[in-house]
Amino acid sequence: MSRHHSHINSALRILADYEGAQPFPFHLKKHFAVNKQFGSKDRKVVAGLCYAWFRCSYLFDKTPNDSNLLQAFFLANDTAQPLLEALAPEWNQQVAMPATEKLQMLGLRPDHIFPFIAETSVSNADAFQISFLQQPRLFVRIRPGREESVLKKLAESSVTYSHISDTCIAFPPATKLEDLLLINKEIVVQDLNSQRVFDWFMNTIHLAGKISVWDCCAASGGKSILLHDKLNGGALLTVTDIRASILHNCKQRLQQAGVNIQRAFTADVSRPIDGFDDTFDLVVCDAPCSGSGTWARNPEQLAYYKAEKTEAFSNKQMEICKTAITHVKPGGYFIYITCSVFTLENEGVVEVLKNSNLVELLHSSYLEGYKRAADTMFVAIFRKHRG
Repeated sequence: MSRHHSHINSALRILADYEGAQPFPFHLKKHFAVNKQFGSKDRKVVAGLCYAWFRCSYLFDKTPNDSNLLQAFFLANDTAQPLLEALAPEWNQQVAMPATEKLQMLGLRPDHIFPFIAETSVSNADAFQISFLQQPRLFVRIRPGREESVLKKLAESSVTYSHISDTCIAFPPATKLEDLLLINKEIVVQDLNSQRVFDWFMNTIHLAGKISVWDCCAASGGKSILLHDKLNGGALLTVTDIRASILHNCKQRLQQAGVNIQRAFTADVSRPIDGFDDTFDLVVCDAPCSGSGTWARNPEQLAYYKAEKTEAFSNKQMEICKTAITHVKPGGYFIYITCSVFTLENEGVVEVLKNSNLVELLHSSYLEGYKRAADTMFVAIFRKHRG
């Protein structure tokens, strides 16, 4: 019994020392490096308690204590746990119950999980909030021509997986694939809805020949690889990012994936770019955002988010769009993407762009992931006026 209490006490100390300024895995690694008495199983339990707390902290007025932490651990797990068996055996017997029933049993309300719900446009608030209690699945996209080899390797392995589509496979969270599949060559690790951001565009707009494309906030390059594959290698690609180290990693990843780049350079797209006057058939802006559609994967971001940041993100996004659109050819296309659920970052930006008289809105939608253990994305597609 003392070992389980020690796990809870350790988690409480770690949480007390964490202020949200750095990614939690770094904080956790630093703590375990100093406290070497923790074995791998102990570290897993303590980390699980911490992440359970981040998922549930607003349910308990952000006040961690033994009781609240144990309840959070119960809510965030759906299989039997030795810690629950030792400290709350009656809960351990009911751990597989639906989250709604567990919340009701504890006298808690799902509408307290995500305190910013009024600022979002999600279609099912309860389902969205309850989704934060579980880690989303790991999704991969099979690259063109690799379907047979990937499926053969999976069939011969002991890895648990499920087919979502001909090109998308889902795995349990934290599944290790590096030793089984060729990352970036055979598959791309990419959330379900991140794989779908170009679907409407590709199904509706028919582009022929070589297409000049600028991925203006390229980050890790996942959207660039996706476009390369969707356009059958026909993308003449320029990639930029404000962060030199991220751009370096992006270029390495694209090289691994066999994606040719026409040009790559660091750029702050929130302002005019000196010496850059190129125009493109398609500009993709996967904008820096709150990331609120992905917080179930990184629940510490939910626990430490400040509401006033949303307006700052929205203002930055509008400045980025203003610059990016100047580099779209007349009659060309601009795709605006976020992984946010906040209206101000999505419909708010779209409304400003519509009123600019520079572009015509063709389509916008939320790709809601909370019903499928995936991330939620927002996509808006514009065509630039010719006159």
